[in-house]
Amino acid sequence: AINQVSIDIDRNKVMAIIGPSGCGKSTLLRNLNRMNDFIPGLRVEGQILFNNQDIYAKSVDPVEVRRRIGMVFQRPN
Repeated sequence: AINQVSIDIDRNKVMAIIGPSGCGKSTLLRNLNRMNDFIPGLRVEGQILFNNQDIYAKSVDPVEVRRRIGMVFQRPN
């Protein structure tokens, strides 16, 4: 999976995540949007901060996270 990643993403800027197949691009994106919550047995360690709040904190509503952090899928859902 992903280990020891730290990145600042500026508001209203375009960012590309590029890499070979299997390097963790989709895993990173699913973590930012909390889409991995739907995977049984998922274990999350560390923090993902959005507006200085850990999006995986128990007090955070995942639906609200998905409203604030959008995701464009490769195939229509």
